[in-house]
Amino acid sequence: MATAAPPAPTGLLTELMEMPERTTISVARPTLGWIFHSPTAGAPQAGYQVLVASTKALAEAFRGDLWDTGRVGSAQSINIVYAGKALAPSHSYYWRVRVWGASDQPSPWSEIQQVRTAAELSPEYTSTARYPLLWTDVSPGRVASLEPGRYFFDFRQDAFGYITLHLNGSFGGRTIEVRFGERDNGDAVSTSPGGRIRYAMTKFPLADGDITYRIHPPDISGKGVSLPQDVGTVLPFRFVEILDSPVPLTARSVRQRRLHYPFNPDAATFRSSSGILNRVWELCHYSMQATSFAGVYVDGDRERLPYEADAYINQLSHYAVDREFTIARHSHEYLLDHPTWPTEWKFHSIFLAWADYLHTGDARSLEVNYGKLKARLFLERERPSDGLLRGFAAYPPRGGLSSDIVDWPPPERDGYVFREYNTVVNAFYLRSLELMARIADVVRQPADATRFRLRYARALVAFNRVFWDAGAGRYVDGESTTHVSAHANFFPLAFGLVPDERRRAVTEYVVSRGMAPSVYGAQYLLEGLFEAGAADAAVALLTSAGERSWWNMIFDGSTITTEAWSLADKPNIDWNHAWGAAAGNLIARYVLGLKPLEPGFGKVEIRPQLGSLQWAEGTIPTIRGPVSIRVEGSKIDVELPGNMTARIVPPK
Repeated sequence: MATAAPPAPTGLLTELMEMPERTTISVARPTLGWIFHSPTAGAPQAGYQVLVASTKALAEAFRGDLWDTGRVGSAQSINIVYAGKALAPSHSYYWRVRVWGASDQPSPWSEIQQVRTAAELSPEYTSTARYPLLWTDVSPGRVASLEPGRYFFDFRQDAFGYITLHLNGSFGGRTIEVRFGERDNGDAVSTSPGGRIRYAMTKFPLADGDITYRIHPPDISGKGVSLPQDVGTVLPFRFVEILDSPVPLTARSVRQRRLHYPFNPDAATFRSSSGILNRVWELCHYSMQATSFAGVYVDGDRERLPYEADAYINQLSHYAVDREFTIARHSHEYLLDHPTWPTEWKFHSIFLAWADYLHTGDARSLEVNYGKLKARLFLERERPSDGLLRGFAAYPPRGGLSSDIVDWPPPERDGYVFREYNTVVNAFYLRSLELMARIADVVRQPADATRFRLRYARALVAFNRVFWDAGAGRYVDGESTTHVSAHANFFPLAFGLVPDERRRAVTEYVVSRGMAPSVYGAQYLLEGLFEAGAADAAVALLTSAGERSWWNMIFDGSTITTEAWSLADKPNIDWNHAWGAAAGNLIARYVLGLKPLEPGFGKVEIRPQLGSLQWAEGTIPTIRGPVSIRVEGSKIDVELPGNMTARIVPPK
């Protein structure tokens, strides 16, 4: 029987973007990619043909006047470097592709993708291209008409933006009062929401005529990252209250204008036997869109500053719900040039770089930024006698220097005792050495790779000698202290530093402490539990309804993940902090169990860990296409995109 031709490729990427026509690219030799749909499960792509044309008409006529590869016998479907005639600045180009599977029959041609070049082109990659921000108009989900002239609008979700108000009549000289807020108080905006949960009010003058007014909140937010001038001021709000309206208002009168980076809300799905976990996933999923308003990952509205640890959790959770890579890479590259003060945050730049490479398979950012990444290791602070790293003084930093942080805010440190040589900083150092050795291999620096591996092996021995309390069966916080914290144990567990013979004792101790860390530390606490096979304990924390849980964020009224577990844990808490979205990536990477075994997701591992869940299912986007997983008991069903193979480990 003849093998069928594959379907047409979809999901075309130029410079990692599915919609390059929305922006411009500045590299003279951009990368191209697509999703291969194999007609036979598991069969790889056998060949491809790319056409690049100078006009859309030529592309429609299947004529590649700039580049026609002919049939190339290859399974490569991502990161193909353009090798045609030179591209001109400030010009539009059009490309399409067809592929071959196991048969000699080509697929239909893909749709045409438009690419626009920038006014200046660089011969080599320097930084990532990114999209302009978008506006989405949202109608209120509920309207309450109160005393004359007073109306209350609930838009169901918190979002960064402003409102539009449509009025028709003669209102010159009249003024309305508009209140914006993240928290309600019955049918009113809460004017005292607590912490840095947002409330703002503005008086707005009306005019005569049929007018749609743009009403922006006052500028009360952080100044860290400037928004484009034409955006105006934006504030996170869910609720709006209008007072002194001269005419009746309805749901058609008002719109919430949401500012965000391009986002595909249908790229990922998740459902499970736990209603709480389903709601937690939805909270994290929406948070990725809502907190992208600045075009770079920022910590929240209070400061609007990028931070490395925030960006890393944001990056992983964003990858889990959208086939989008440019805002994560831009945030990482921005932070390399604008580093922040915490010691461990510097190491997160290495984590960000490696995660970018794992998810894209594109090594160009590693190559360009290798020197900056290497400097994040603080090699000059290594102790000659055993290879351990000397930390920095505890918070606050002085004179622009780094400072060890462990967790944030300080009460979330579980009483951690800071020492010059401490466990958490050295756990990060060891993990960073391990990753930098891999990065050095990728960028062809074999001498560095060898040095990093030797340093890692030496420091790991010292780590397990200096910081281990054999009598207690756990790690202490640092040299010359007997204090034991949850953090001194779950970070080594998450980073694979605990020898097999100690893992059970460390895991039992970590489990006994419950949700000891902040929403940031929860990323590594749960990674450690899942990595140790303690899925029951990890899933119990993900589905907890206690005060220190993701469910508590929802119960408290937030629709975006919050900066801390509650107002009691951080008096200046904000309600729009993506670093609280760790659960989103943990569900994809551990509950459903999808991880790349090689950069670019050509090979993956699927090892679901359901814990107490009866079943779970979901779709996770990747650069090669969506992966669908359904698990019930020990039964697992998987659908893979083309050009991807999987090692599947069913739950025990």
